[in-house]
Amino acid sequence: MCLGELRPDCRRPHGMKEKTMDFAVSTLLRRKKGFRLHITITLVFVLLSLPVTIIFGIITYRSNQQLIADHTDRFIQKSLAENEANANKLFGSMLTAVNTASTLMRDNSDYFMADSSSDYLQQIVAARQGIYAAYVTFDNGSFHEVRRAYPGETILSKPIPPQTQFVSRFIDASGGTDTQGLLIDNYTFQAPWGITIGQDTGSAVDDPRLRSFYKEVDRLKTTMISDPYPLADLGKLGITISAPVVSGTNFIGTVSVDFTLEAISRFLSDNRTTPNSITIMMDDNGGIIAHPQFDLGVSVKDGQQVRNRVDKLQDPRVLGALGERLRTGKDHFTFHAGPDNTEYLALFAKLPDELNKSWETLTITPTNDFVGEIHRANRNMVLFSVGAFLLQIVLIYLISSMIARPIELLASEVMHIREFRFDKMTRIASSIREIRYLSDAIELLERALQSFASYVPTMLVKQLLESEQGTRLGVESRFLTILFTDIEGFSTLSETEPSQQLLRRVSEYFATVTRAVQHEHGTVDKFIGDAVMAFWGAPRIIENHAYLACVAAMRSQRGMAALNQSWSEQKQQPLKLRIGIHCDSVLVGNVGSTERISYTVMGDGVNVAARLEGLNKEMGTWTCVSHTIFREAGHLLWLRPLDTVTVKGRKSELLVYELLGIRGEDPEIAASEDDIQLCEMTQDAYAAYAAADFRRAVMLYGKVLEKFPHDPVARRMLQKSRQEFGNANTVVSVV
Repeated sequence: MCLGELRPDCRRPHGMKEKTMDFAVSTLLRRKKGFRLHITITLVFVLLSLPVTIIFGIITYRSNQQLIADHTDRFIQKSLAENEANANKLFGSMLTAVNTASTLMRDNSDYFMADSSSDYLQQIVAARQGIYAAYVTFDNGSFHEVRRAYPGETILSKPIPPQTQFVSRFIDASGGTDTQGLLIDNYTFQAPWGITIGQDTGSAVDDPRLRSFYKEVDRLKTTMISDPYPLADLGKLGITISAPVVSGTNFIGTVSVDFTLEAISRFLSDNRTTPNSITIMMDDNGGIIAHPQFDLGVSVKDGQQVRNRVDKLQDPRVLGALGERLRTGKDHFTFHAGPDNTEYLALFAKLPDELNKSWETLTITPTNDFVGEIHRANRNMVLFSVGAFLLQIVLIYLISSMIARPIELLASEVMHIREFRFDKMTRIASSIREIRYLSDAIELLERALQSFASYVPTMLVKQLLESEQGTRLGVESRFLTILFTDIEGFSTLSETEPSQQLLRRVSEYFATVTRAVQHEHGTVDKFIGDAVMAFWGAPRIIENHAYLACVAAMRSQRGMAALNQSWSEQKQQPLKLRIGIHCDSVLVGNVGSTERISYTVMGDGVNVAARLEGLNKEMGTWTCVSHTIFREAGHLLWLRPLDTVTVKGRKSELLVYELLGIRGEDPEIAASEDDIQLCEMTQDAYAAYAAADFRRAVMLYGKVLEKFPHDPVARRMLQKSRQEFGNANTVVSVV
């Protein structure tokens, strides 16, 4: 179908379903006798009610199953959102705390060397019960920490005061060393915070800079969450969140907080998805980070806490979830487990990407927690349905009377639209919202079809409406770019290839070119046999239309290359695409009559573009462009001059170029290294030819053929250069 115009015989598709519906509507409107619509609706409902009652149980069961499935899907989405929110709630405030402190340390590092910064660190620790310690580590060895105290703790081989709630630790690398050459470790004991109950000083036997997470943060210069490890002072398993402090290119140190796995377990226990659900956090190797029952996630060996593996838990729910995931490869599913074969929903979810940690959570929830209410509601539904059924018989009669009249009018309006009789359209008022919606939709459909009745494709219609051109007849002169395509040897191919196969392949070719044109904001004017005509710059003005047309040409060529490769694998002949592109001032606008309008371009520039497409056959090329294209967009393209030719219908000669690629970073349309070299060598050779230096032209075109022995352009120009030079026996080595 020609996309530039819309013929009366192809304004709508004719499907079997539409024919049946149209026949029913027209019959209903024409029949003088028979039941009124509201009577028909009532009778149909009553007749349907008997079999509906019989199969009600089946329908109810299926509906409930679908309802349960939908509810499960919603619960899954809710659980995923809650898991993400809980992860952000658990780690987010600590990430914010260390990042904020790192910014403060970057801008005022001396602050954390002062005693007053202890209050700041203590506020970080006190802000969340799970935080055990907050500290800053300087790259020069200085260290400042505030942490919680625990009963029976010893520091510097001495027990701390029994009332101690917080311990402040400070190492000043600039404060000198002891007799052993070690830095001085200063401790202050407070209970509560702000009331000092003791102090102690000793040798700093450990260097915080040697901790693995400090080295990792120093190396990557990014905020990180460590893997679980025994916290140095506490001896319990915990994790550390550290943020780097970088000023310019200088690494100053880190700001860190420690918290225990026990704290994470308490959080999971306190933030259950449902009262009977459990959530387990684990790493990508199956090691448990936290279990809502802390003693199930860790065990004690040789006096040290060690993490358990999730697949070693003696919990049928967990083992069932792991086995089902291994079997199906899914991240959320239902399964049955336990002695009573209870149904559960398992949900595996990765931690949010911003936490930069490849851990995941496993949430197991009994399905009865979120769909049990539906099962109870089913019993009430049966009783309600019986009473509602009797009431509906009465209401349907009243409602059908209210609906029938506007529906009949709407059906009449649909018939008018079908016949494209837009002069008889009337707006239908109704107190029923859905009918008002239908009336509005039909009115909108009328306006849309009025436009589509005159213009295709849709994009062109939109542009015409935006440009206020509408359906008014008239043309204007505008500088545009026109593109023509054609298939080499199509006539011969059509005689040898099965028609259905050829039609399918040509349709794929049309689709490839159309996509390329539309991708570059062009308009497909029409299909002419196996040719495509497209243009850029109207009705909407496009400044770089010459460049966009060349990009569309290269996308078309690359797309056809891919299609040809696929066809070659199917033992089918390739369809080789020839393209011609030209810029010129042409006439563009609506032409035709009031009954049939086509938005198109006309003029000498259109003919030149068509001739350039045909010139490919003579030149042995695939994409020819005019000098106007070179002038408008040559700096963005890989072009090589071919020759000056006389185009049919023009007296003056026209310099023609071959388009080999687009300059830029898009690999799909970029020129190859050979194409670039061919362009550069041909440019030098043609420059000599154009300057009448035919001896040099013969030599340079000969070199082109030495590098590219099958280049038809170089062979042609070499022969012309020899003729112009006047000596056909010029000694030049060519391949």
